[in-house]
Amino acid sequence: MDSDDEIEIIGERSSRPSCAQAGLTLCQLCNMNFDSENLSELQRQQHYEAHFNSSSSKQSSNKFKKPAIPKDLFKPCSFQLPLRKKPADEFWYPTLSRPPPDNCCPGLIPLLKHALKKCHTKGNTRRAVLCYESATHICVEAFDRRWGCGYRNFLMACAALMDQQIQNIYFALLDDPFPPGVRNLQRWIEAAWKEGYDREGAKDLRNLVDTNKWIGTADALSELYTAFTFRGVPSQLVDFDLSKSEKGIQVMIDWIVQYFSPPNSKQGTVTDVLRGASPVIATDKMPLVLQFNGHSQTIIGYEISKNGDTNLLVFDPSRPPRLSMRRAAIAGSSSVVWEQSRTNQVLQSVIHPTSNGRSSKLKRPSSSSDIQQHKRSKSSEPDNEIIIVEDSDTPRNDEGSGISPGQTQPLTLDPSNVVNHFRLGTRKLQRKQNYQILYFPMTDPWSIEERNKRKVVTSISCG
Repeated sequence: MDSDDEIEIIGERSSRPSCAQAGLTLCQLCNMNFDSENLSELQRQQHYEAHFNSSSSKQSSNKFKKPAIPKDLFKPCSFQLPLRKKPADEFWYPTLSRPPPDNCCPGLIPLLKHALKKCHTKGNTRRAVLCYESATHICVEAFDRRWGCGYRNFLMACAALMDQQIQNIYFALLDDPFPPGVRNLQRWIEAAWKEGYDREGAKDLRNLVDTNKWIGTADALSELYTAFTFRGVPSQLVDFDLSKSEKGIQVMIDWIVQYFSPPNSKQGTVTDVLRGASPVIATDKMPLVLQFNGHSQTIIGYEISKNGDTNLLVFDPSRPPRLSMRRAAIAGSSSVVWEQSRTNQVLQSVIHPTSNGRSSKLKRPSSSSDIQQHKRSKSSEPDNEIIIVEDSDTPRNDEGSGISPGQTQPLTLDPSNVVNHFRLGTRKLQRKQNYQILYFPMTDPWSIEERNKRKVVTSISCG
């Protein structure tokens, strides 16, 4: 068989051929002689395009010696669009071995504790008390940014409850049959509704799973209370109506201070006395969930400022910590170089003008004459040296700072900026009249009978 009689085409995906590409005067598809037809280059190109155009091939079927190429041999390349990645909705707590997700930040309580101590040294903070040190900040993600604050506060509470050692059994109650999560909390709540819990809430919200409905922000924390009660973890709601009290917001502030403050023991050890005397302490108290109209936050402690005002310290799920702060919290507070106060920097620059405010080591004299000259100059100095009293926590020459050898640049933080990030002042709290707090008394898990008694949501009224 002559090779020019028939050409077999195997489904090409390249661009259409041109006369220049063929390099011959014969059509490579129907053997038409372009020279005998006196076709120009443009006409030749149109001739080839007619082979690939179904409508043109039908109109000129009598002219061409061979039928048009079947279209199924020249299917265009198909590109499958990548599937949209669903949100991971990953729950993380401190005892897990895997690294925390980007929206989770452990280690902030120890970091804040050191920052508060620095502020106390500067005179800006009189005293501060913090919650359980393993409390983790969990912020909203892209898929729940507008409605997930209540869910994220729930996860922050679960992360602390599943890490603490006062009630180890809480872990199993919260982890089985499926662990906490934004969507899993919706399933928890609906499962509780089916068992008769919070019938009023079930009537208002109805279908909750896979929706963007708010919880724990618009009206109350009843959904969170229902979820914990359904799992047998004791919790309690406390309502504050500031319009009914002459003391206003101070009623709630006093309650929070009393909650976090360690009990006063009549007889204690030396360690207890020293611990109580420390201006900044961390306790074993679980964080609180604070709800007000339109938003909810997690309270991690309180601070008494230099003027005597009490500021709440909070984890806001809608306000993630800065990247430098997150890195420092995960690496550990010992890896942080805290910025010195302005006075200390000035004094350091006077004594060590080339050290940029940091102490530098003296160079070793190069000769014996230099040693004698150094001794003479030192003995001739008057006894009016400037003595700088540094904070005992401030590392010198990066010794004892905890900075790893491979870390090229230490993490430098301003303690005031760290504290300000978590501070919630009294003036902001005074803008609202109604607040609700969910707290955990850390008692033994509730039995089935005790859970059944709490199917109707109740709260304690203060104010």
